[in-house]
Amino acid sequence: MLRRATAARAARRGASVSARLRDCWDRLPARERLMLALLFYEGLTPTEAAVAMGCSTREIRRVIESRLMRVRTLVRRLRPAPGRSRRSAAGPGARRRAA
Repeated sequence: MLRRATAARAARRGASVSARLRDCWDRLPARERLMLALLFYEGLTPTEAAVAMGCSTREIRRVIESRLMRVRTLVRRLRPAPGRSRRSAAGPGARRRAA
């Protein structure tokens, strides 16, 4: 029974992460979505994507770096640190309930 509850919580958390990532993707400007799609879905190199889009490789790399940093931050916020429960993830100064 405990395994089912744990699996259900993990599935909900995974769905939450997926929904948030989808929301972030939808909020990106169309040009940046295209850049990321060319790189990660089509497998182009930054140089190839820059040529296809008519922009500099520097712009492609800037977008990749800034957007992936945002995704990493988002994922860290949604998941507790490994080996820690949600309660302990609150930190040492968090108030604890009496049992």
